Amino acid sequence: MATNTSPIGDAQPSAYPIRAVDRVCDILDTLANATEPVSLPDVATATDLPKSSAFRYLSALEARHYVERTPDGAAYRLGLAFRSQDTRGVEQLSEIATPMLAGLRDRLEETTNLGVLDGSRVVHTVVEESPHMMRLAARVGERGLVHATALGKAICAYLPEDRVRSILKMSGMPEYTPSTLTTPEDYLRELDRVRDQGWAVDDEENQIAGRCIAVAIPDISFSAAISVSAPVDRLPADDVSRVAKDLQRTAKAIARKVAD
Repeated sequence: MATNTSPIGDAQPSAYPIRAVDRVCDILDTLANATEPVSLPDVATATDLPKSSAFRYLSALEARHYVERTPDGAAYRLGLAFRSQDTRGVEQLSEIATPMLAGLRDRLEETTNLGVLDGSRVVHTVVEESPHMMRLAARVGERGLVHATALGKAICAYLPEDRVRSILKMSGMPEYTPSTLTTPEDYLRELDRVRDQGWAVDDEENQIAGRCIAVAIPDISFSAAISVSAPVDRLPADDVSRVAKDLQRTAKAIARKVAD
């Protein structure tokens, strides 16, 4: 009878499990770095996988809640397992904020938003869209980078500097417009201004001809902010402080309701 003379300790492990882990990580990285849900063909292209293989990996991840589909089933995003640990708190905040943001939207006739910090990005959990045909509006679940959004600035202004630097290093600071802040030093100086005045402004930094004002929600257990976004011609610089004060009142009212 033939015998295997190689000791067990010398056996070479199969490379397949390592490839499988790499592919899973590639898929998760693709979803984490996307600013909106990603379709199956785009996941397959980004990870250099056949669509059938990408679908099998996504289905396995979906079963473990690492990935979820959008309500229409057409695209994928990170699931519950990667969300804020205080998931119920985020849901409660969104429920409380929705009617208040709708009221603010009706008063200003511009889009209002609630954003929550999730890892290195801000996730829109409530969006109340402006009634105007021309409007600035993200989608619920859309993920934005902190350096080019008023929501991100309002949140990061109250985080430790080392955490802010870590977030910027992780996500990068791409230049979306000529006004985008692209260095940590400039961004940290901007956060000083946010703390001094009590609100943050995205002044055509994320989108040309778009302006957004945001304030942090105080005294809650996780990082969140609310904002108003509009075309610059309907939200001129002279109106920023007035809108910001309305946002501050709304943020405090939301915080009081959460505490009740």
